[in-house]
Amino acid sequence: MSLPHDPLRPSRIPDEKVAAEIVEAYAVALSARRLAPSTITRYRQVAEHFAAWCDADHHIDLASVRPAHVDAFLSAHLSHCACAHGGRRAIAECRAALRHLLRTIGAPAGPTRAITAVDEEVARYERYLSEVCGAADQTRVHRIRHVRAFLTSLFGVGPVSDDALRPTRFADFLTARAQGCRPGTAGVISNDLRSYVRYLQLHGRCADDVGAGIPTVARWRLANVPVHLQPSEVKRFLHSFDRQTVRGRRDYAMALCLTVLGLRASEVADVRLADVDWRAGTLTVRAGKTHRARVLPVTVQVGRALVSYVRVRPRTPHNHLFVRIGVLEGEPVLPSVVRSAIRLAYHRAGLPADYTGTHRLRHTAATGLIRAGASIKEVADVLGHASVDSTAIYTKLDLPRLRRVALPWVEVTR
Repeated sequence: MSLPHDPLRPSRIPDEKVAAEIVEAYAVALSARRLAPSTITRYRQVAEHFAAWCDADHHIDLASVRPAHVDAFLSAHLSHCACAHGGRRAIAECRAALRHLLRTIGAPAGPTRAITAVDEEVARYERYLSEVCGAADQTRVHRIRHVRAFLTSLFGVGPVSDDALRPTRFADFLTARAQGCRPGTAGVISNDLRSYVRYLQLHGRCADDVGAGIPTVARWRLANVPVHLQPSEVKRFLHSFDRQTVRGRRDYAMALCLTVLGLRASEVADVRLADVDWRAGTLTVRAGKTHRARVLPVTVQVGRALVSYVRVRPRTPHNHLFVRIGVLEGEPVLPSVVRSAIRLAYHRAGLPADYTGTHRLRHTAATGLIRAGASIKEVADVLGHASVDSTAIYTKLDLPRLRRVALPWVEVTR
């Protein structure tokens, strides 16, 4: 990738002392943004690597770099880097580090990407999902992602043609996209494409038989057993949080909301201070995926964890219960922050590498309720399921009851 002409680009080799001063100021700025010391160390290595590349390869003054220079470093240099300087080479990490560097030196933002026909089509589809279907935020996110990928693969940056939206196009995309996916993921992609076809049909933009051309992914209802943590794993998991720190107390409280109350990650992120009724000992879970709010009793364990966290919660104008610690301190946490905290706790607890998602904890909460004798209707109310059928799968985990109703094994003798 060639670098664009830059009027600020110097004609002489820049002073290494200036670059060193900028890198030092960069490290100070990262510290002011409350990044972890280990992160600052890694990002500083990236900045030093980038500064060496700017100097030796292109004679660019580090104070004058632009987003185009960063793009060239990431795309053209890192893939075959043989610098004696070495340093970090993960593109995602380098991109994040250099984004902070551009902010530190006050570089202007890069050119805004032109809005394409695919962008406009996806925006119209998103409005349909929100205003007509009333789809939840997370549902809209993954449907838009898959539809955008489909349209981009078909049209690129060109115009969207309804004539090209033929059944074979959808089938070919699904077949390629589902390679290596689990049946559940492939089924989600298939459903997302059908949703887009229904949108097209509603506006008379495609034939009625287009949806029939999208393959159906074989997946039998209630065929799987929900994955959950065993009691010993729950103990190790909860003990992995350092409750001597603010972050540890926050993450521990979030983990209990998932493991004991069975909340979704998005619901944990959306809890407000006013949602906790300390006198009544209840937590109001706001309407989300099922568009129904619910009120849950707060157990003693959860209540104590929440109190311990609230006492050290950073000062913030936001009324969200769980807020960020460190970078963007005081800002409400996103579901991704909740998932990251849980993923790190799995690792610290020494649990298997495939323990990654927060839904495993939701399954753990449901399993505990079933084994404690709760009815399916009660479990459905706690989890916020719109239909009891969604909760029926947990009956497979009540092994003591299953043993009582199981038929005896009949030995066949000749």
